[in-house]
Amino acid sequence: MGLTETKFWDTYWAGCALPSTVDTKIPHYRCIAHELKRNLVGVHGDIFEVGCAPGKWLAFMAKEFGLRPSGVEYSEAGMKATLENFRLLGLATDAIFTGDFFQMKPPRQFDAVMSFGFIEHFSDVDQVVDLHLQWLKPGGVLILGVPNFCGIYYPIQRILNKDILDKHNLKIMNLDYFRGLGKRLSLEPVFLDYVGSFEPTLFMAGYRFGNPLQIAVRAGLWLARRIRRFKILDGVNHRFFSGYILANYRKSEAV
Repeated sequence: MGLTETKFWDTYWAGCALPSTVDTKIPHYRCIAHELKRNLVGVHGDIFEVGCAPGKWLAFMAKEFGLRPSGVEYSEAGMKATLENFRLLGLATDAIFTGDFFQMKPPRQFDAVMSFGFIEHFSDVDQVVDLHLQWLKPGGVLILGVPNFCGIYYPIQRILNKDILDKHNLKIMNLDYFRGLGKRLSLEPVFLDYVGSFEPTLFMAGYRFGNPLQIAVRAGLWLARRIRRFKILDGVNHRFFSGYILANYRKSEAV
């Protein structure tokens, strides 16, 4: 079911710079943070993040909403990075679980459950989201975020490093999937849309220099990063060029 292996994430998180917080200088982080603050008014209690490394979004939720942070991370390097990040930020955690999310039974349920950049690494995403719901209280809030490697992102990322595309489930990177997800799992949509406008920092290159085409693309993205700093572009979104999909749902009280 998974499209990535533990070794991939151990390598990824081992080089993570700490402390790590939500850097609003990065446009799509800024846009995600804005929509969360706009749509999660009144949320309180505790929050659980699936794939929590390195803890920057838990720290954001704790600061902005006063939520008690908890999470699970199956990569050992990722968990070490998360715990060290919490220590550096002076963040007290509620409960931190280490291990395979798919093998764990929730010891209790939480007021909010979230994952960013997690569900798109699996082939049966409905099943993965249904597991999220097992950790969520009736009436609680589910927050899902995924990058958009469709549209203009697909050919550019294919030039820079095709292997990155192979590690993502591109079939779910559209609003129709998330609308259908809500219906299939009896979730009430609170917010569902593309956010972040064009995000040049989303791309990942496989080589420091590469061939002439890769060099030209990276030069274009360097220029795009400077243009994208302007906040006036934050609200310009479309499935073809927006870098992120954010979906907030409320779980039925009757569950």
